[in-house]
This record gives sequence, structure tokens and C-alpha cells, in this order.
Amino acid sequence: MTSALPQSPNTTEPPSLLGNCSDLACANSTSGDTAPTLQTAIDIISYINYFLLPVLLVLGLTGNTLTVIIMQTKRYTHLTSRLFLIALALSDSFLLLTQPFNKDFVLTLLGTDLRALSNVGCKAFFVIFKTAKMSSSWFLVFICWERFVAVWFPLKAKMICTKRVALVLILAVYVIILTYTSVWSYASQITQDGICHPDVYDKKNPAEVSRFGTFLLGGLSIYSMIPMCFLVTMTPMIAFKLTRQSQKRKSMIGKSAKKSTAQDTNRTTIMLVGVMVAYILLISPVTALHMSAFFLRVNAFGSNALGFLVFKEVSQILEQINYAINFFLYVLTSNMFRQGLNEIFQCSAWQRLSRATGSKSSGSDFQASTRRKYLESSETAASTVSK
Repeated sequence: MTSALPQSPNTTEPPSLLGNCSDLACANSTSGDTAPTLQTAIDIISYINYFLLPVLLVLGLTGNTLTVIIMQTKRYTHLTSRLFLIALALSDSFLLLTQPFNKDFVLTLLGTDLRALSNVGCKAFFVIFKTAKMSSSWFLVFICWERFVAVWFPLKAKMICTKRVALVLILAVYVIILTYTSVWSYASQITQDGICHPDVYDKKNPAEVSRFGTFLLGGLSIYSMIPMCFLVTMTPMIAFKLTRQSQKRKSMIGKSAKKSTAQDTNRTTIMLVGVMVAYILLISPVTALHMSAFFLRVNAFGSNALGFLVFKEVSQILEQINYAINFFLYVLTSNMFRQGLNEIFQCSAWQRLSRATGSKSSGSDFQASTRRKYLESSETAASTVSK
């Protein structure tokens, strides 16, 4: 969750292939055959980051903003899932806005670590960062849960999936996770090199190791492990039920409606499976990174061996992609969402056209008024001369 900058002497371990080390030690700790390859990979990833970070930031923020706007239209006012989608877009946006400050090259460009301006600021940054990540996962679970209830218990869906329930769940997620990350922030400190890190603790003290490990395991469970279990369980059940319902409809309706019904079912199934697969593939590497770093007693985002640095950079890129692509998944798989997006652009185009037409008409009215006044003044002058 932090940049790959050197740690202070109090938080580093002896050089090893997967441990924290200086740049020279990291290079020497890797075999001669693999070191050039890994260094080349690091250089390539660094160049990719320069381009990919701002692109994902702009695309993600734009997509999340459009999602919030679309969810405010009349088309979605009757859906409780819109509240979860709005909350998901907000959490993803906070994550995308804070993520750049964890990047090594951003700290180099700024010349300082803005997270380390004060100890309180350091703790507050990672409280916001972790809360955004964890809450995003649970809002995705709630969206899947609502679909599960609607598909498997359609008669009870209106009683269970209400706006009040949605608001209570959203508030509960933010309160619980914010409380947890605030207590966990004891480990977010500024090291002697002036860098803010979220995992500063005495790795030689068994009590401190056990304490931080408990918080880390709890955080990873809230962030990915438990949400993955829910998604992996509910998504196949939803897809199975939708497929069975589609087959029943085919036997009851005419051939003309079979094609459209099958297409709608396929789109919904693809969206559900796509979101689940994307989440697992893009989030799992970060979870594995933190677990590996803890069991190896190293700082996950310290100045580690080249192999570990490559793993860290790739994991961060995949994680950032996860928070930037939700809007595009909606566009690709939801016809209703595409219609809402189309209405927004049509409304904007109509407003621009109306303003342009209004300005032209007002200009024409001004010219006509000026012409009338000129003719009236000419007639008055002519009558005066004749007298």
C-alpha cells in the first residue's frame, strides 16, 4: 500500500532474495542469470506506470462520475442497487485519488512524501486508503447479494431489498471498517527516512509480530477473503437459476421472443461471471503479496529484492485496474446502463443546441429591433424636413 522506498534501519531485515535490502544488496542477492532480466522488468514496469497511472486515474474518475450521474436518472430511481453502485463508485474514486501518493515515481516527482507532513496525516491517509479498498469489496458483495435474492426469492425481494436496508448496510460498512482501520493505524508511522508506511512495527518482538499479524489477517479477510467466498458462492447460483428460468420461458413463449430472452439472460450471466472473475484475478495478487511479506518478516513495500519488487509493481497495477474498469463493465454488459448513458449525452447535446439556437434568435431579434428603430428615426427625420 506504500511506495517502494528504502526503509529505516529499525524496520529492515538482513538482505535475502525476498527480504528488505539496499539497492546494491538487492542486486547482489539475486543470481547472476536472473538479475538482468528482473532489472529489465522493473525498468519496463516503471515506464508503464508513467503512462498507465494517469490514464487509469482519468478513466476511473470519469467512469465513476458518469455512474453516479446515471444512477440519479428516473430510469434507476426505483432500484435499490443504485445506492450500492453509487457507494461503490465513491469508494473506488477515493482509492484512485489516494493511490498515486503510494507510487515511487510520484514521490520522486514531488520531491517529498505528502503523506508524511505530520504523524496524524500519515495515519489519516492510510485510514482513508484502507477504508476505500475494503468498503469497495463489500459494496460489490451487496450488489451480488441483491441479485441473488431477486433471482432465488422473487416474492420476498421487495420486502428484503429496500432502500432503507441498503442505506443501513452502507452506513454499517463505513462505520465498522472505519473503526477497524482507525485502530489498526497504530502501525502507520513516519520512519527515519521521512516516509509514511502502514506497517511499522518491531519484527523481532513476538508480541508485536502477533499483534500486527492479527490486524493484517483481519484486514485481508475483510478486504478480499470473505468477499471472494460470497462472490464465488452466489454468482454460480445466480447464473444457474437464470439459465433454468430462461429455459422455462423458451418452452412457454413464442419463437419471436426466444432470441431476445436468451440474449438478456446471457448478458446478465456474462456480467455476473465477468465481475467475479475480474475481482478475483485483480485482487488476489495484492492479498498474496501482503501475506507473503508478513510470513517472510519483510516490509511489503520496502526496498526489497528485485523479484519481490516486480511482484509488488504488477500487483499494484492489477489492483488499480480493478477500481477503474467497473463503469466499462456496466457499459459492455448492461443494456439499461447504456440507454442511461445515451440519454445523458443526448440531453447534453440538446442543451448545447438550445443555447446555440437561443443565442442566434436573440441576435436576430436584436438586429430586427435595431432595423425598426432606424426606420422609425428616418421617417421622423423626413417628416420634420417636409414641415
